[in-house]
Amino acid sequence: MRISHKKFFIGFVGVLVLFYGLWQARDFLRGPRIYIESPTQGEVFDKNPMEVKGRALDVIKFTLNGRTIFTDENGNFKEEILLAKGVNDIEIYAEDKFGHEKRILRTVLLK
Repeated sequence: MRISHKKFFIGFVGVLVLFYGLWQARDFLRGPRIYIESPTQGEVFDKNPMEVKGRALDVIKFTLNGRTIFTDENGNFKEEILLAKGVNDIEIYAEDKFGHEKRILRTVLLK
């Protein structure tokens, strides 16, 4: 059984169109991206304030414990927060222009 050149060409173009569509939809499919450098989960601190830093990409709304924070032109952020003695939860929330959300929760300890 042989496939004609015409059918092969149509199938090949169809696959190319599919991959191109997926490539163009990558921001929609992936959602906001957050990379936290510090603090790490369970990290112990012995002084205040503590610095939260990292990188956020494809975000239009970005908060740290409910307070809006901003990134530089490369998506980097650095914010200081005060910790209470004992266990503290740090929530980072991001939303992209398509309404996709991402939350990262870190628990740290202040001696």
